[in-house]
Formats: sequence, structure tokens, C-alpha cells
Amino acid sequence: MAIKDLQKLLKQVHDPNEYDLVAHDLNHPIHWYFKVENAMMKDLDIKIRPFRKEHARFDIFINGQYILEKDYIFEQVGKDLMVKFIRANFPYSLSTSDEIKLEGDVESLWVR
Repeated sequence: MAIKDLQKLLKQVHDPNEYDLVAHDLNHPIHWYFKVENAMMKDLDIKIRPFRKEHARFDIFINGQYILEKDYIFEQVGKDLMVKFIRANFPYSLSTSDEIKLEGDVESLWVR
């Protein structure tokens, strides 16, 4: 593999992407729904895919606190990346005033 190919792969994996999640549905009895509007998981290079587990492709922080993968479910819903936080796993309630950030292998659909 050439150095320039390696540089492209590293850029793709370490490209700093940070998004604010916005509330979608806070009244569901099992989940709090938040989303990143007009965004999707990046399409990784075929050489990287086998080594990059889905749960390791991004991190979520609520008010600066790292959230474990077991505390949420994510899925692509149309043009939005939806994150469903499992209510039973939190000792507090989420609200629109919480700062919820997603950092990782996500890209805006406006950029494509």
C-alpha cells in the first residue's frame, strides 16, 4: 500500500466530525428519540470495513459525559441518523436543554 493510500485511510478514520443531536420525540415510554438531521454514517473504504466495528464508529456525549453503546440504539431513518436512548438505563430524564453531541464517522448529506 502506498503512503498516499494510507494517508487517505487515516484521514477517513480520524476526520473530526461533531454533530449536535436535536430532540425528535421525548414522550415515547421506552426511548428518548434524538437525531442528527441530514446526516448518515460515512461509507468507509473497503479495506477498513472489516476492522471498524459499527459501535466504534462514533461516540455520544450528554453534557460532556460519554454514553455507553448499551444505552442507545441508532439507525438511519430517511435522511436523518436517529439515536434512541433507552430510558431504563438513565437515572435522569433527557430534555431539549441537554447538550447531546455525536462525534465520529458521520457526514452531512449537504457535503456529498
